[in-house]
Order: sequence, then structure tokens, then C-alpha cells
Amino acid sequence: MNKHLRFSGSTFSKLEEHGVSASAVLRRAGLPQEYAKQPMVRLKTEELFALWRAIGEVSTNSAIGLLLGTENRTERFHPIGLAALSSETFGAAMDQMARYKQLTCPEEII
Repeated sequence: MNKHLRFSGSTFSKLEEHGVSASAVLRRAGLPQEYAKQPMVRLKTEELFALWRAIGEVSTNSAIGLLLGTENRTERFHPIGLAALSSETFGAAMDQMARYKQLTCPEEII
């Protein structure tokens, strides 16, 4: 059974910001070039692993995964992150995050 996973298209622009060619990564992973222009891409499990492998192979920076997971531009923060950052305490941040999740997609966060 193939699972489909979401991959944010903004990751491709982040790759470019860090000097990694998104088109080279997609070519190496055997994926369509138009993925770099889409806001969200649905990938099969094998495609996702191929994409991350290609990122590691194309990038010259061994810490590229950490760089892609680090965001310092607040205009690209997810709303839940903004809610947490605007809280005065850790407890208040957790309450904000819990409230946001209840309003947007009811699921349990443990």
C-alpha cells in the first residue's frame, strides 16, 4: 500500500536560498520539474525518500537538512508557530497551540 505524504513547495525556494538547485534535486530524484512551482506536492513514500536522498547528494552542505528545518523569516512561519511565539510563557504557548489545533483540525496532541 502506497501512502501519499505532503511536501511543502516552499522547501524548493529554501533550497535555492541555500545554493542548492531545486531542478537538479528533482532531476536526481527522478521527479517532475513542475513540482518546484507548486505550493504543496503529494509524494509516495518512495518518492519522498528519493527526494531527500537527492537533496543530500546534490547539496555540498552536510547540514542541509537542519538548514531547511530552520526558519528565521517570520513571514513564512506557520500560524501555530506565531501563536506560540507571541505567548509570554511556555504554558501559555502550549495553551495557544492546543486552542489553534482544536479550531483548525481536531486531533489530540500529546
